[in-house]
Amino acid sequence: MKKHLLNFLTGAGIILAMAVMVISCKKDVSSSAPKSGILTNKPKTTTTRAVTYQLIWSDEFNGTSVDLTKWTMETGNPGVNNEKEYYQAANATVTGGNLVITAKNQSMGGSPYTSARMNTSGKFSVQYGRIEASIKLPLGAGLWPAFWMLGTNIGTIGWPQCGETDIMEHINATSTIYGTIHWYDNGNTQYGGTTTTNADAYHLYAVEWDTNSINWYVDGTLYNTANIANNINNTGAFQNPFFIILNMAVAGDFPGQTVDLTKLPATMMVDYVRVYKGVTTGGPPIGQTITLKGFNNDYVSGEDGTTAMTCTRTTPSTWEQFLVVDAGGGKVALQSMGKYVSSENGTMPITCNRTTFGAWEEFTWGTNADGTITLQGNNGDFISSEDGTQAMTCNRTVASGWESFGVNK
Repeated sequence: MKKHLLNFLTGAGIILAMAVMVISCKKDVSSSAPKSGILTNKPKTTTTRAVTYQLIWSDEFNGTSVDLTKWTMETGNPGVNNEKEYYQAANATVTGGNLVITAKNQSMGGSPYTSARMNTSGKFSVQYGRIEASIKLPLGAGLWPAFWMLGTNIGTIGWPQCGETDIMEHINATSTIYGTIHWYDNGNTQYGGTTTTNADAYHLYAVEWDTNSINWYVDGTLYNTANIANNINNTGAFQNPFFIILNMAVAGDFPGQTVDLTKLPATMMVDYVRVYKGVTTGGPPIGQTITLKGFNNDYVSGEDGTTAMTCTRTTPSTWEQFLVVDAGGGKVALQSMGKYVSSENGTMPITCNRTTFGAWEEFTWGTNADGTITLQGNNGDFISSEDGTQAMTCNRTVASGWESFGVNK
């Protein structure tokens, strides 16, 4: 696990030096016991929905070099974890349909070894879904390959506040695979689990992530689950977008400082990285970000979270996008830009200004025969777009055209 972000390449090869908080942390294997509320393999308390996955981003590494429209190559020693490698683009090549990250016994920039680290920051990020990679790992003392993610807001709030998801980490020549999350809860907090496999063969490492949990898999077998529902233990960082990182460190607090030089050069082989969006069937699209189009063909807007909501936008922007959150009991909450839609007790125009959700921010999702949906508040009444000319309400006892909305239309 690496608690830092290095230089970004932005624009046409321009190097942007970002001032980012850099924190060093040793992997604490002794802390693998769950933090209160972060549970392993706990049955969900809400109705299970069937989920299928649609591919939204991938790199199959079928070219002749790293695709810099998808990846930024990092440079230098990160200065954390007592790592001893110098990252440089030359150590990442593409050949035979694989990304090849090579660690070498080569002095550079004051470090005794070189390797490569690459990220998708500013080029691709994901919020919920399935993130997977087919990887073949090297075995040798001092080697630390990883496939992981950081919150996109690391540049403004730092680590661990941004959150970190380690999809796969491996050290030395063991058969142990680590899956871990890190976040801030009165200090650096972590929770993780392990499994075993023959790491020097190709395996499919993945997480499946939604508003309720993060689940770790190797070759389709679930081995660890973290509960992140309703900001439990301050896990709200995992309700935000993350970017992807691939790298191989050499030496450090986790693998130790002994490096088997007979294993260098060592290669981490990545056949592909793929990201899928989860699509629920048989219920509301939990974990998806949607737009709502009214009977007037305009979009519902959260109105910057400061005034009553309307259905007057001709095109959707940030405040016209809503994350569908599982509120439990078969109900949903709608979140836009970190704030929740409230029915305001059914007596006033609805708003999008609640930082947490309770009964008046929970809605029953209904589906009409024409594919439109309705949203029924805690008072039993329906949200109405009010002819698209007035502030929206939640006071209609029956639903008709102005109480029906198209999803992602």
